[in-house]
Amino acid sequence: MGEARKTERVSDAAGGRAVGGLALRSLVARFLGDESGATAIEYGLIAGLIFLAIIGGVGLFSAKTTETYDKIGTSIGGVL
Repeated sequence: MGEARKTERVSDAAGGRAVGGLALRSLVARFLGDESGATAIEYGLIAGLIFLAIIGGVGLFSAKTTETYDKIGTSIGGVL
C-alpha cells in the first residue's frame, strides 16, 4: 500500500498560531478566561434591581399621594 504522509502545521502570518486544532484551542481558552462579560452582566443585574426598587417606591408614593389628594378634594368640595 501507500506510504503514510506526515502533515505539518503551518502558522498564520498574523498571530503565529498553528492553523487547525491549536488555533481553536487557543481561541476557546481565551474565551473561557475572559471575565469582562461576567462583569457587564453583574452591572446589568444591579441596574435592574435598582430599577425595580425605584418603580416599587414610586408606585407606593403615587398611591399615597392619590389618596391624600382625594381627601383634600373631598374636603374642599364640601366647602365650595
